[in-house]
Amino acid sequence: MEHHLFVLLCITAAVASFFVVIPTNYLQHLPVYINVCVAVFGVLALLLLCEASRGRYHTAALFFLFLVLLNLIWFPNAASEGSLPLYFFCLLMYLPIFFRGRARWLPLAVTFIDAMVLMALELRFPEWVTPFRSEQDRLADNIVGFAVTTVFCAVMLWTLLRNYEKEQNRLVAVNEELQRVIVERAEVEGALLQNQELLNSVINGTTDAIFVKDINGRYLLFNKASCQMTGKTQEQVLGKDDMEVFPSEVACSVMAMDQQVLTANRTQVGERELVGGGGRYVVEVIKGPLHNKQGQVVGLFGISRDVTQSRRMAEELRQLNEELERRVVERTERLEVAMREQEAFSYSVSHDLRGPLRHINSYGSILLEEFGPDLAPEARGYLERIRTSSKRMGDLIDGLLELSRIGRSELNRDTVSLSELAFGIGCKLQDSEPSRRVDFLIQPGLHVEGDRLLLELMLESLVGNAWKYSSVRERARIELGSSLHEEGEAFFIKDNGVGFDMAYQDKLFGAFQRLHGAEFEGTGIGLATVKRIVERHGGSVWAHGVVDQGATVYFTLPRG
Repeated sequence: MEHHLFVLLCITAAVASFFVVIPTNYLQHLPVYINVCVAVFGVLALLLLCEASRGRYHTAALFFLFLVLLNLIWFPNAASEGSLPLYFFCLLMYLPIFFRGRARWLPLAVTFIDAMVLMALELRFPEWVTPFRSEQDRLADNIVGFAVTTVFCAVMLWTLLRNYEKEQNRLVAVNEELQRVIVERAEVEGALLQNQELLNSVINGTTDAIFVKDINGRYLLFNKASCQMTGKTQEQVLGKDDMEVFPSEVACSVMAMDQQVLTANRTQVGERELVGGGGRYVVEVIKGPLHNKQGQVVGLFGISRDVTQSRRMAEELRQLNEELERRVVERTERLEVAMREQEAFSYSVSHDLRGPLRHINSYGSILLEEFGPDLAPEARGYLERIRTSSKRMGDLIDGLLELSRIGRSELNRDTVSLSELAFGIGCKLQDSEPSRRVDFLIQPGLHVEGDRLLLELMLESLVGNAWKYSSVRERARIELGSSLHEEGEAFFIKDNGVGFDMAYQDKLFGAFQRLHGAEFEGTGIGLATVKRIVERHGGSVWAHGVVDQGATVYFTLPRG
């Protein structure tokens, strides 16, 4: 406000000097000396205006320039007979606006004393005063003086009142803003208080001991769980360090860990025993540094959890595991002994059974060759049945031994191409029955991870079944491929043979289970062998079939 008013006064002083006072003085035929003084004052007012435009305004300079001007033209311009005393009102109004405190009293005293001195000199030396030439000059001078004084005072009063209204509005706005800030602050303080109460409820409601220390190791926070665990009260702990609260041995251990946390400036975890109000505890301690806004370490926090029960349970569990492992080892040894005994028994039984079966088959063949013409047709039929049954019995024994061997053999894993194996098996089957018309559709690039010999045995069984059960078709179709299922990628062997009833699918992979009659050869062990091989490779096997439309056997294996 002061800067704006000073600019207006400088402009008013310059305009009044050049366009009002000097022309009026010229018309009154006053001495040139007066106009020169007024012109110099106008020029200096313009210089002060230039300075104010740069942000530097000299209020005292304008005041004293005006005062000097009044003194210079006092006697040549009719002294108190003219309008000069009116100009002192401008000075008296100027002082309280631009001067504050003690700085106001000196210019005020100077102005008052100066006016009194001029009046006194005028009374003492009346001959110094240059009177007006006529009453018209006096009237003109008074009108100009009154007008200039009025303009100066009006500018100052208008600026003051205008800025007063603005300042009042600003104060009202500031007051409203302060009220709003106070309300918001109260709301924030209420929310902070609520959050603090919530935080205190959480800290004191948890079963973990929570504490906070300053950089000197003095406790700033010690929740209820800490009190229960240590047997100390908050009054006994807060504001004190560990040497004042715990025995020296415990305190040294705690302070050593604190120092490590503060030095490393990172969270650390440890365990220690603690003797408190409830006995001896094993606690897991988590400690970390506290930082201020500048990132400086100002303290540390800690969380201690009673792990006595869990450590006891872990020890009991470890002992139980050791006992279980010991029992498993013992049972495994017994099982291995039993399996070896069973294996020896199986080989012994198979060897003992093979001898009589060979004899039965051989004697049956001799009877048919030597006495066949002499035997009745019914007798020859009986002999054929004996030979067929003995051969089937031998096949069953071989299948059982093969199934047993698969369960015991060690897996030699390698990358195996199912496409190549299936192609070779298909060629062998086609060579065995060249008269059959069979289309083999084998998807290339089917590689898996597994034992090559076992996987070849599996494919021989699956492709052989497809070949066997599709023999009723004039043009058979056997397909090997892969597709996506719920269990992931699955391989499949598909044929257009006789199929099977899905009501019996749960028996399909059991040993000695056959879903077809004597028109198809087989021992009922092939799919059981397939299942055993797939499961040993960590996969699964299932089938889908429709009677007289064909069957599809799906299996999963690790991809190579």
